[in-house]
Amino acid sequence: MNNRLCLHLMANKEKGFALPLAVLIGLILMVTGITMIMRAQGDQSKVIAQKVRADALRSSEAGVTRVQDLLNSVRVMATVKRNCPPGDNCWQNAKYDVVTNPTNLQKHLKKLVAAAPSCSNPDDADTLKQKIDELRDLSADKWVDLGNNSYYRVVEYNYYIGPGQGVLTLEGRSRTSAATVLTNTDLNIDSDDNAASRNRVVVTIPILDSPPPAFNRNTVPALWISEGTADDGARFQGDVVEEVVSPECEAEQNRIQQPTPAPNPPYKAQFVGVFFPDLPPIPTGLPSGQKDLVLTSSETFPRTGDTASPSGVYEYIVNYINLSNSDKITITPGKPVVFYVRGNINGAIEHNCGSAIGCNPGNLQIYADNGLGSAAPQICLKGTQTLQAFIFAPDYSLGKTDNGTFIGAAWGKNWGKILGCTSSGAVAVTQGVEWTKLIQNLKPEFPQLDKIANWCEEPIDTAAGKSECVPTFSTPSPSPSPSP
Repeated sequence: MNNRLCLHLMANKEKGFALPLAVLIGLILMVTGITMIMRAQGDQSKVIAQKVRADALRSSEAGVTRVQDLLNSVRVMATVKRNCPPGDNCWQNAKYDVVTNPTNLQKHLKKLVAAAPSCSNPDDADTLKQKIDELRDLSADKWVDLGNNSYYRVVEYNYYIGPGQGVLTLEGRSRTSAATVLTNTDLNIDSDDNAASRNRVVVTIPILDSPPPAFNRNTVPALWISEGTADDGARFQGDVVEEVVSPECEAEQNRIQQPTPAPNPPYKAQFVGVFFPDLPPIPTGLPSGQKDLVLTSSETFPRTGDTASPSGVYEYIVNYINLSNSDKITITPGKPVVFYVRGNINGAIEHNCGSAIGCNPGNLQIYADNGLGSAAPQICLKGTQTLQAFIFAPDYSLGKTDNGTFIGAAWGKNWGKILGCTSSGAVAVTQGVEWTKLIQNLKPEFPQLDKIANWCEEPIDTAAGKSECVPTFSTPSPSPSPSP
């Protein structure tokens, strides 16, 4: 009896324990299942986030590659910044069809477009125009469609002239659906698309100076003219830089006479697609006897009593030089003389170093700015004497007659278009003035993009001027006169 009761009680006791145990096991399984579901959802969200972030990064990389390609096609625009006021040089003002008061950049782009449709491909001009237009459009705050719901926009571009560095800030953007408004750049523009992602990068691009042979020697080009080609059959023993049909179609080389031995590379006529540098400023505070000179008879410079500058150069402001056939201006060998000419030059000038110690062709430099406002300013060199000099007259027609020797360089608007001032097939100019002898640096820069030197990611809400990715350069350059 007692045994039966004990067994009965034990059976009832087991029944009471099994139910809570089953409930507990079910609860554990349920919690585990919920945890696994939440983890799976979290992993899925993480994978989606990683994917869209990677897509945004790819958009940034594609954008950087595209901008590099554009700048390589129009390298002059790599040396100016993205935005600026009207009248300055920057992407925002990049146009090639401005007629009235064009900026230096606009002049340069017009010249490049005019030179593009030449030798091999007449459609090159249209391609170049498209790339200039695309760079100009990148100055506006809007997204560029890369396809597949990917976009990029240029946030900023600055050029630092000192270190020769271009700094590009660019954003990439990826969406699961197409963007409807490309001008919206707010931080929350993708709140309607949970899979949208943005990425901002800052890249530093070295802008190298890569001059062509005419500007990669110790001596300056013998002739540099901005309009057409050198006329009148003159010959030049030196590099001739002129406007020709295109960079690939060089001017006729029969006007170039090579010395013996010839330089390596040899002298040649070529197009370089760069504007004249600015003339040096006319000095102020010169003694009255060294200003507003009118030279119509023989004189020797420097004259007794003239005052040299602190650097030892004798400077003169000359209204014009107009000499008879029997007169000439003579420069004493070894004495540095600079003429700032405001009008025409017509006559003989002699500067012959000979064996004078310390004398070089750069001792005589003539800068002419047409300050008197002549409609057709000109410089005609005459005589049988030797002239060693550097002449820079951007707006002037240049020419040389008689059989005198001219060693140095002549830069101007054109050569050989002055009536009665032709060279008759003789060597008109022999190259011979060193860059380092000029009173200021007149050597133009020829930009070439190097590979990216620094790549940095930063938050998309980084305020202007607060980026930690931008190298510690000085203030960006103020839109310099561009070079190609």
